[in-house]
Amino acid sequence: MIVHTYALTAPVSPSAVWRHWVDVNQWADHFPGLSASKLNGPVAVGAVGLVRPQRGPRWSFRISTVYRAKKRFAIERKVLFGVVRLEFALQRPEELEDADAFEPPLPAGPDTWSMVYTVTLTGPLAVVYDRVAGRPIAKQLPELSASVAAQSPLDD
Repeated sequence: MIVHTYALTAPVSPSAVWRHWVDVNQWADHFPGLSASKLNGPVAVGAVGLVRPQRGPRWSFRISTVYRAKKRFAIERKVLFGVVRLEFALQRPEELEDADAFEPPLPAGPDTWSMVYTVTLTGPLAVVYDRVAGRPIAKQLPELSASVAAQSPLDD
């Protein structure tokens, strides 16, 4: 298994972040490597969507997890002998597993949230899929999270 995680901690509106995440048809506005995306219905477990990268073939995905109350959901793409998974989670900074390890310490406050993105690749060909999907997605996560944060102000 190969895992890439990126977290951005900032003062954001949780409801605005959630709206940006679940508006799959607008993902290309935030995700630098996408030219288009769509979902076949509302965000729900089992819903199927499609993304069209700026380079390479389009690919379908399935929503595998949705926890609206916890502002967390995940999409998955089954690949030969494995799975590529992208999870979106909004957490309080103090709830992060390694929160104490951050230097300088993470900012804290009632309006501060951590947008956590995790790319997980499983299966015997995970190393191959990491080169073609995992690393390219992980490389774009800082720009994605900065875009979502900029469009999710506290006054929402």
